[in-house]
Order: sequence, then C-alpha cells, then structure tokens
Amino acid sequence: MFPLAIFIGGPTASHKTEIAFDLQSKFPSFIVNSDSMQVYDQLEILTNKPIKKFQKKHECNLFSYIKYPKKCNVGSWQKKALSIIKNKKNKIPIFVGGTGLYIDSIINNISEVPKISSKVKERVATLLKNFGINYLYKELEKIDEEYSKKLSPNDTQRIVRALEVNLSTETNFSEWYKIERSQVFKKIIYIVVKTEREKLYSRINQRCEKMIDLGVLDEVKQFLQIKQNLEHPIHKSIGLRQIIRYLEGINSLEETKLDFMQETRRYAKRQLTWFNNRAKEAIHIEGSKIKQYVLKELKL
Repeated sequence: MFPLAIFIGGPTASHKTEIAFDLQSKFPSFIVNSDSMQVYDQLEILTNKPIKKFQKKHECNLFSYIKYPKKCNVGSWQKKALSIIKNKKNKIPIFVGGTGLYIDSIINNISEVPKISSKVKERVATLLKNFGINYLYKELEKIDEEYSKKLSPNDTQRIVRALEVNLSTETNFSEWYKIERSQVFKKIIYIVVKTEREKLYSRINQRCEKMIDLGVLDEVKQFLQIKQNLEHPIHKSIGLRQIIRYLEGINSLEETKLDFMQETRRYAKRQLTWFNNRAKEAIHIEGSKIKQYVLKELKL
C-alpha cells in the first residue's frame, strides 16, 4: 500500500491539467495522465495533450506511450500506472484526466477482467453483425440491468465488452465492480473540478476555435494517411468525425466548427454525469480553490 495520491477529474475544458501542473510545482510529485485518448501517439492537438515542454517540466507520465494502432484499455493502463508509482516512492502521484474509469480503477483497485477467448468474441461479433446493437443492448438489460442503465444504447464498445465478460465468466460486469479489493493508497485526495456550465461551454467553444488555429485540420489529414483501424478507440476522439466530414467536402468549415463545439459540449455533459454519479469518494471544488484545499490537506 502506498501512502498518498491526488486525483483530479472533471469535464473537458475545466482546466484540470493546468491545476495539476500548478500543484506539481509546489511539492515533490509527478503527473499521471488519466485520459484514455491522450495515451496514444497520434492527434496531439485534437486530444488536447499538453505540449512536450510542459510534460517534461512537470514530470508527466503516460502521455503518447501507446503507438497506434496498438490499443489501450483500463486494465493495461492501470498496470502501467502502478508500475510507475512503485518506481517513484518518494513523490506523490497526481492523476489527472477526464476518463473516470481510469481513475476509478486505481482508487478502487479494479483489476482487468479475465481475457476473453476468441470464440466468445466471434460469437458476440456475429450477434452484432446479424442483429445490431439494439438487440445486444436488450440482451444486456436482461442479464445485467444495473450496468445497462449506465450505458447509452449506442455504446457499442462497452455493450459488447459487457456481454463478452458475462459469457466468459458467468459474472455480470456490474458484479466485477463490487468485489472487495485491497486499497492501493492509505489516503486519497480526490477532486472533481467544479465549473459553471455556461463558463464551461464558453471555454469549450474557445478551445475548438483554438484547435482550428493550431492546425488540427492538417493534423487529422496526416493521421488519415496512416493505415486505419476504424475499430480503434482513437477513432472516437471528439471532433474527429466532424473534421473528416469537412475534409471530405461534406460540410463547410463553419458547420464543422459548430458541430465540433456541440459534440464537445455533449461529451462534457456525459463526463459531468459520470463524475456526479460514480465518483463517490470525490469532493467537488471550484478550480480557483483547489490549490489551497490540497496544500491544506497536505499541511504545507
């Protein structure tokens, strides 16, 4: 068991990373990226990674460490994160990101479920192909109503995964999260950045504009020149679909910006819902008050 960790979660554009960087400069610590898109070595602008100079300055870990088209999941990320902590025992880890499941896997020590056999994967894939995602969602409702309520009926990746787990282990996905496990840290400081919705949406709009200015259109164009795996998680990056439609000549630049902003706002809303419903250990604090709160908790 490790002594202490700090977790900073919240929606996109809530200034989580800036807050984490500010904290990291105040005491011996290091940053652990907890964003499922920022682990990949592609789409630096679109996934809003901090620039390399700041990553180095603030001792950042687990940014861009997965080479596309390799994939990352919560279990492999958790394993990598824990190995980093073991090698930095004299410093406090600061986990920062908007992927609640990644943070949850560390706080509650949720291990990766057993590997799924190719036979089970093929079986579920065949059901998806023949009957569609609505059918699979209804099947999930029958066998694991609790977990199905947490998912969108269109969340193909998680619905498929839940069914695979059930068929492979005869244990519902929701039950995996209830199994008692030893805690990783003696003490945690878990903060969700609290932001007024109007202010958050304004920041989102500004960020989308800034990404256009920084060259995200060219970045996506270059990414598409790589041999694509359309089933890869990075293809769910917010804004990618909208920019591809622009590059294909389907939408104008103005339409693309508006769609990009809207999709990002929807994503932020989903993140807020997740952290409000699932982050039971967290305290919600306005960004300007977080540093003071943490330093007080650390008695610095």
